[in-house]
Amino acid sequence: MLTPVFLIRILAFRWRAIMISRGVDVESVAEQVGGQGVDKLVTDAERICTYEARRITLVNESAIIRLQAEGAIRLSEERSIADRLAMAPPPGDRRRLFWRRLYYWTVVVILAVTGFFSTLLSFAPFQLGWMSWLISGGMAVLTPFLVDRLIEYPGMERTLKVLTGIAAIASLASLMLLALIRGDLLAQQIRESETSAVVIDGAETQPASPNTFYDRATVLLCAALLLMAFATETGGGLVLHEAWHSSPDNSEDWARLRRDLIEIRWRMAEIASEITILRNAPDIFAACFWRDFYRAMLLNATRSAMTKLLIAIFAFLVLAAPRARAEDRLNLVIAIDLTRSVAVAGPDGQSNFQKDVDGVTRLLAQTPAGSRLTVIGITDHSFAAPYILMSARIPNESGYFRERLNAARGQIVRAWTLRTAHLSPNFQQTDIFGALELASQLFAQQPGLGRNELVVFSDMRESAPCLDLERANLVPGFQKIVNNCGEMPGLRNVEVYVAGADGAGKSMAYWQSLRTFWTDYLRNAGAILEGFTVLREIEGIQ
Repeated sequence: MLTPVFLIRILAFRWRAIMISRGVDVESVAEQVGGQGVDKLVTDAERICTYEARRITLVNESAIIRLQAEGAIRLSEERSIADRLAMAPPPGDRRRLFWRRLYYWTVVVILAVTGFFSTLLSFAPFQLGWMSWLISGGMAVLTPFLVDRLIEYPGMERTLKVLTGIAAIASLASLMLLALIRGDLLAQQIRESETSAVVIDGAETQPASPNTFYDRATVLLCAALLLMAFATETGGGLVLHEAWHSSPDNSEDWARLRRDLIEIRWRMAEIASEITILRNAPDIFAACFWRDFYRAMLLNATRSAMTKLLIAIFAFLVLAAPRARAEDRLNLVIAIDLTRSVAVAGPDGQSNFQKDVDGVTRLLAQTPAGSRLTVIGITDHSFAAPYILMSARIPNESGYFRERLNAARGQIVRAWTLRTAHLSPNFQQTDIFGALELASQLFAQQPGLGRNELVVFSDMRESAPCLDLERANLVPGFQKIVNNCGEMPGLRNVEVYVAGADGAGKSMAYWQSLRTFWTDYLRNAGAILEGFTVLREIEGIQ
């Protein structure tokens, strides 16, 4: 019986013979047909890619508009909080702030009195009586008030700097003009002392030179008084502004406003990132599409060569399978938090500690064959007094129907359930650094076992005498507190999963700073951080 493939080969042979008998170049015809087929394939692929990119653009348009609206709202909130924080009193020691405040108010009073008498002196020649006192007092109070109100408006930081600079220049210029007047006065006195005070009979008298001192001094004095008035009144307003800002103000929770500002700016950054991803989605799809398209064409063109290579690889894998299984064995260390910081109950009424115990149970139920596992407790002295909760080894052979592996997993889960029946988080402090050092020594005991993986079920809030992350509002960067972390554990090439690192009782900014700190710490320890999450599902252990 002839197979379809054999019939196709016969027809192809007959077609080739006919074409050759008619003098047709079979190779050129085949090349032309093949080229037309590839061109049509590329054209169809371009149409598909264009339509799909257009679809993605239309789908993402509504999400981009929503994110832009949310970004505008967040920007308005950010500006409002920033304006309110501009009114916050300066941070510092209470005693130092008191003396600064006293100094500012003293300067305000002195400048107000100076302005009052300066204005009163200007009205003195007109003999206005009590009216001159009233007008002088009003001007002495009004001018600093108006300057203070001017620089209180949002966005007047540049105006504040300009006014301060001009007032300083005016004050120095007035003093320099007064110094010039004093110099002229001294010169005038010297000239008068040299003039002969005795009249000799019969001697010719020298005509006296005209005295122009008052003509020059009047102009300079007017300019000096003008600059002095500007510097006094403007300086009074600037000092009044600083005096008000130095006064204690408990009308706002300034610390909460600063935290809200940080959270809003984090969200604005996330919105910008999401909008960028949505806008780039069509281009990303097109790039992935053409990458996969040309990869598929390349793979199809080299399929025959790859088949031979795959046969060789398969033979190599068959010979090297025992060694590969030995190298793929897993050395697993699980650390579970036993301190009071994880005794907090969530919205479902279940404590974080019980969720960690359940997470360990699920992890034990999926441990692969040939694994060596150890469960340690995180206490207040995790390294000085190690608390080994369980140590076991999974057999290398899974069984034909995985019956041996399933039986071993069941025994380990039952043993773990019995050991945690009366286990509770009672330790006062959290020594995570000690637990990591203990894990590094456990890995060092089995250097050639295979892959080393560490799973930590904890909120990761180190609470020890040398470093306390529990009470901090924001966790400092690793480089700032590296000297408080002690000697780094040896976790080179260890895959680390952190589960259950929730933010109970803390802000989003605190959780993100905590994740940044542990990421830098584990990287400096040589570890590979595979996950840092509030969830307790570990998918990478296999």
